[in-house]
Amino acid sequence: MGFLTMDSPFREYLDSDFRKGFGDFFLPLRVKEEELRGLTIGEALARNGIEERLREDTLEGMEDAMDRDLPSFGHVLPHNKASRYLSYEIPGEKGKVIILPGGGYEYVAGFVEGYPIAREFNKLGYSAYVLNYSVGEEARFPRPLFDVAGSVTDIIPPGSRRYALLGFSAGGHLASYFCTREAQAMTAMVARPGALLLGYPVITMRNATHGGSRLRVLGEDMSDARMDMLSVERHIDPGYPPTYCWCGEKDDCVPSKNSHDLEKALRENNVEHDFFYGDFAKHGLGDGHDSPMEGWIGHAAGLLDRWLDDYFF
Repeated sequence: MGFLTMDSPFREYLDSDFRKGFGDFFLPLRVKEEELRGLTIGEALARNGIEERLREDTLEGMEDAMDRDLPSFGHVLPHNKASRYLSYEIPGEKGKVIILPGGGYEYVAGFVEGYPIAREFNKLGYSAYVLNYSVGEEARFPRPLFDVAGSVTDIIPPGSRRYALLGFSAGGHLASYFCTREAQAMTAMVARPGALLLGYPVITMRNATHGGSRLRVLGEDMSDARMDMLSVERHIDPGYPPTYCWCGEKDDCVPSKNSHDLEKALRENNVEHDFFYGDFAKHGLGDGHDSPMEGWIGHAAGLLDRWLDDYFF
């Protein structure tokens, strides 16, 4: 595929396998594609109002992760073809955070919910990893679950639970399901994380779900048994990790009922949790910059400090 840089023609992005894997989540097209084909990628980003801060942080962070000295983002391939995850490790870490961006199980939205989040956790003392799990035609369960298990096996010392999973949207479904006993049984008892962090997660496969996520995960078999099997709220037990979650009550992409149902199940099983429901509709806020959720990462990291120290010395 080659490399795409800010100076590459935008038409190369439109025609690339990269776009097929990641979609336009990081590049919401506010004008017709035909009007952008004569521009460079940098010009197209500017035309679409993408924040300069996000572009610079993303590119710099990815250069660090891949040890490449060029402003490139085309080396991150979809569907696990390049690598299972990107590492943002720091010396003297407090612990590790494995990040699962959203994308409706259609793509991995790492440019909004992956790399910038990893850099913020680095600043707060945590090594971070952004997982490229199976999506699109490869999203049928249990394949994405095995991607998480394989990454945990690679990253976390055997038997250790001094790490957190952080999942957004569909990645929140994958992260939260990984923490269930059922997932434990399917993944040869890979250690559950010591904490779970979630942003506007998909939790259920029932009526309140995100339809695209359900279709790609279940395929055409949407029997009651299959939907219940992958509805996280039905599989919470007292050993579930302490959980922090936030979402908007008016979210019109993933209804807040997903988070409410999870909170209810955690409460019934006496699992420590901290949930925040904001009075906003926006989905995909990522690090929360310039939004009602600005600062959520610092709050989550504070909980993580305590949870990992309380449970795992």
